[in-house]
Amino acid sequence: TPQARRVEGREAAALAQPVAELCAEAILLADGRTERAILASALARDLRQRVGGSRSGSGALWVAQDADSNVVASCAIEVGRLSPAALDENRLRGQNPLEADVAERPLLSSLAVSPDWRRRGLAQRLCREAEGLAREWGYDEVLLKVERDNRRARKLYRKLGYRDVAVDAGAERPEAGPGGVRYVPTVQVAMRKDLRRPPADTVAAAAAAIAAAAYLGAVLHDDAAAVAALVADGRAGAALERVGQLVTAALPSSLPGLRWL
Repeated sequence: TPQARRVEGREAAALAQPVAELCAEAILLADGRTERAILASALARDLRQRVGGSRSGSGALWVAQDADSNVVASCAIEVGRLSPAALDENRLRGQNPLEADVAERPLLSSLAVSPDWRRRGLAQRLCREAEGLAREWGYDEVLLKVERDNRRARKLYRKLGYRDVAVDAGAERPEAGPGGVRYVPTVQVAMRKDLRRPPADTVAAAAAAIAAAAYLGAVLHDDAAAVAALVADGRAGAALERVGQLVTAALPSSLPGLRWL
């Protein structure tokens, strides 16, 4: 499996184009060669501006490459003046900055994995790298934005600890047209991850699992002791038979007691 690595300087500038091509295909779902080329050209210019700056702590890019040096996964993070709903200050002009709670916050972007390399943990690895750098920069959160209809991506982000914080009904996304790139209306979901602690629902689920395990252990304690005694007596066959009986009889009878969880 390719290893994720951070790229900087000239290498980042050189890899902006293949990263943009990957994003055009994997995120924007461009399916024609011309469409991909138009979108990738615009994305590459934007990417160089976002993560190619000289200011330390402003942006970074990670890639994963296959044996032929093809970019098969990417992830970027940048710091911008954003609201808690991931709206940049340009979208909030006319509002009191204090009321809008605009502050410098890290934004995850350009997370893309080639279809042939999905389900191998690359997205999770790249996210972890970006989140680790955000911690080094002194931040305790990471924001991102994703298309509301992209259920696969939203499911992945939830698995990684991100939770919905707002819906942006005034968002735009790039689209290739006859005259080049145009921006069309779309609806995006802003998601946030707290880098200090896991999500509350994750903590609750873990607590429920621990309680269930403890409960089942108490219910089956005597039977488990009996099985251990059979094994100690050299009666492995009888012990296995007893385990089968426990699975088919004792466990189902205990399930109603778990309804309180």
